[in-house]
Amino acid sequence: MQGLQDPEPLPGPIYTSPISAVFLKHRYPQLADCIRTLDLGTTPIDMPTGSNPTHLTVTTLPAGHCPGSVMFLFETERDRKILYTGDFRLSPKDLRSLLPLQSITLHVLYLDTTFFNRTYTYFPSQSESLAKIVQLTKEWLDRDPRNVISFRLPALYGSEFLFIELARQLQQRIHVNDQEAQQYRYLASLDDAISSAGGSRIHACLRTSNANYRKLPCQPELDTKFVRVLRPSALRWRNLKQGESYCWRLRKNEEEFGICYSNHASCGELEDFLRYLRPEEVRFNVVPKEDAAVEMTKLVEEICPREEDDREELVDREEFSFAGIQYRKCPEKSKTRVLR
Repeated sequence: MQGLQDPEPLPGPIYTSPISAVFLKHRYPQLADCIRTLDLGTTPIDMPTGSNPTHLTVTTLPAGHCPGSVMFLFETERDRKILYTGDFRLSPKDLRSLLPLQSITLHVLYLDTTFFNRTYTYFPSQSESLAKIVQLTKEWLDRDPRNVISFRLPALYGSEFLFIELARQLQQRIHVNDQEAQQYRYLASLDDAISSAGGSRIHACLRTSNANYRKLPCQPELDTKFVRVLRPSALRWRNLKQGESYCWRLRKNEEEFGICYSNHASCGELEDFLRYLRPEEVRFNVVPKEDAAVEMTKLVEEICPREEDDREELVDREEFSFAGIQYRKCPEKSKTRVLR
């Protein structure tokens, strides 16, 4: 979100999802009049580009990264189709949204390449990671009525789905600090999931600070021996394979655990995504270091070779696989490009 705090007026409106609009208006109230919201689906937009306005069709698709995150499919008057994923990780319920992309030729794909590296081929699903977090939380809270959980989170936003599911399954709200509570107060989905008041035994009130996560500012008198720290993240989980443990005790004899939990697609999921869409051109949203772009380009060429391949053909398919999940399509058959 570069430049939004600048005093100069914006050259045009900002189009965003309704939930993202809430975050933006709260953080940058001076932009409120510039924000336009787009619901999921297709919207025609006239872009003021001088005497000859450009007509654009924009389709928003769920991205699954955090509340309000969407992918944008742009279709121009010249029939150019461009998909910008932003940060994304699709869940099984989001897969139906991909179906409209099957029948089109995608010219350019701007891809979330946060983990586009084969050292990150596999991540457990968010539901699997959440089940482990619930288990670690419930086990600790049941052991002693004085015990509490403290989350060490990797980013300011992106853990909202975790809060919602954890609160629903354990029937306890997650304590957040006043600043976070203010930013979440307009999101109805979080009404029963978070609290800035005392009394909770599950805490995310330190968020991304470098403070001692075993010392809670809301309960400074609490002995740290009663605090179990949970660190959901993905960056440390290189070369994880399906079937291996995705939960580690981080320090011997200490109540601090790392759990593989990702809001970004794994490399394996990105490969499935590319094979499914077969874009003509791929551009990288995230390039972590200079030589990474070269390696990512080679990986794209391996996954989606430019030249026609004898193994590639158009066939009738009733199902497709995405991230290891078999998804059954609607009864109507459609032509799907698959890689044998």
